[in-house]
Amino acid sequence: MLTELIAMAFDSLRANKFRSLLTMLGVIIGAGTLVAVLSLGNALQGQVFEQFVDLGTRRIAVTPGDPRAKGARDVPGYGLLSIQDFQVLNQLVADRPDLFRAIAPEITVSTQARAGTVALQTLLVGTSADYPQVQRTPMLHGRFLTPADEATGARVGVLGWLVARDLFGTDKEALRNVIGQTIEVNGQPIEIIGIINENGGPFSTDGRIFTPVSTMRLRLIGDLDLPGRGLQMSSILLGLQSEQQVNEAVALIERTLRAARNVPADAINDFDLQTPTQALNVLAGISTAITGFIAVVAGISLVVGGIGIMNIMLVAVTERTREIGVRKALGASDGDVLGQFVMEAVALSLVGSIIGVIGAIGIVWLISTVSGIATGISWIGIVLALTFASVIGIGFGYYPARRAALLPPIEALRYE
Repeated sequence: MLTELIAMAFDSLRANKFRSLLTMLGVIIGAGTLVAVLSLGNALQGQVFEQFVDLGTRRIAVTPGDPRAKGARDVPGYGLLSIQDFQVLNQLVADRPDLFRAIAPEITVSTQARAGTVALQTLLVGTSADYPQVQRTPMLHGRFLTPADEATGARVGVLGWLVARDLFGTDKEALRNVIGQTIEVNGQPIEIIGIINENGGPFSTDGRIFTPVSTMRLRLIGDLDLPGRGLQMSSILLGLQSEQQVNEAVALIERTLRAARNVPADAINDFDLQTPTQALNVLAGISTAITGFIAVVAGISLVVGGIGIMNIMLVAVTERTREIGVRKALGASDGDVLGQFVMEAVALSLVGSIIGVIGAIGIVWLISTVSGIATGISWIGIVLALTFASVIGIGFGYYPARRAALLPPIEALRYE
């Protein structure tokens, strides 16, 4: 019986090809949009995650916390970070090589850099030779800082891409000749030993100049010490062995610093821990919200398509009233007529959704080919599209089908 109903439903579609196509148009657009949006949304989220991994997801940044926190409150500037905090964490890194791979300080000061007649405001960062092990620094030309630079307080600096571009131009090959030249930073000469390649993103080094901590403290910028606590740190970066260890590392760093800074058990931290996964979760949430919104719009399109199917099925019932009367006169039950028209509505929805899915696969493949982004088809989207289409077919086809099933045979045969 089911096979016969399916055959009759598709015979009806073939008998009115153009009208069936127009009826399915809303379902085609809705199903295609749903599959395409979910597929592309997943691909974009994957691309964002890969960029975060490339830029350094295996690191934690310790930054100053809420100045109102009750930490080492008997010392001026307790809400800030100092060399004492760095030394405590440096020992932690040495004790847990299974968890941490490196530690690097960041002392950041806004200052002026000048090359000839060109001057710009930039960020000067005092750090150590271990910085590349914590934060990605792909070198375009030259080298990064070394322990020898730190030990001697060498007047050397490494330029981020934007700084090098603004001071010397955009030709990356011409920038090779910049290595060895001298620029002024805060009125003091430093030799350029390296240029970092462009690496935009939330952890970009593009707008910075890097120099050894000792050089920054003794030769370039004065008055960087906290009273009674030594050198002030803008942040302390800790590199992890694996991004899977973020939660364990955060808990260990928090316990260590709270103990070292005498933070009472009932007080909030007077420091802050920042992980790339926090920003990643925010971006993923935004991407999911946008994808979900477009998916809802696609679902509305499917509902509109279902209304179109209901409209056409009502017309079909009117056009085929005599056929219904003949079938009932020959012994067809109300259930037989109901099943016939519901099956036709389901067939319209399913065929429309299948066409939409095929179109979506083609669109996703085309975008993947043109953009170079590896894009996979969302099987969840396909299942949702087909399931939703079936539900719509049954839901919007039931009323016309029931109306047809309840027609009295004699009145249906008399209908002109």
